[in-house]
Amino acid sequence: MGLDITAYSHLNHLGKHTDDWCESEEHIQAYAYDAFPESFRGIPILGTRVSGSTFFDGGCYERTEKTEAHGFRAGSYSGYGRWRDGLREAFNPAADPARPFFELIWFADNEGSIGPDAARDLLADFREYADRYAAEFADDYDRQRYADWTRAFELAADGGLVYFH
Repeated sequence: MGLDITAYSHLNHLGKHTDDWCESEEHIQAYAYDAFPESFRGIPILGTRVSGSTFFDGGCYERTEKTEAHGFRAGSYSGYGRWRDGLREAFNPAADPARPFFELIWFADNEGSIGPDAARDLLADFREYADRYAAEFADDYDRQRYADWTRAFELAADGGLVYFH
């Protein structure tokens, strides 16, 4: 088990289904724990639902002819946690919303969606700090993760989202 990421561009927002949860495999369900509103920016909050925790419900999206996708394995849950901790320690140790990578550092490590507005901010951070990251993290695994996240936020910033699953 581990954390998989799929990023999409150019999605069409369908809204909320009459059922509590979308069962269509053709749709992308947008949701996030309500503790992470900064990361959900760009996805309309159509309500909340409680399933052990409280989640923002952003409804469903569908792919369009212009949709591009990028999927990758972020690592095992603990491996992703270590990677994200390294990012936090190097760039935003206090998890400060005004510092780089906040929307990723302060987000769930297991499921949810990052919206296009947050993705634009994260894309700017990933581009701005790419050289410094490469200098501080020489491991090929770390560099590949950085490249994968950069691509994910490029797509999501273009009318899409990043889906953690």
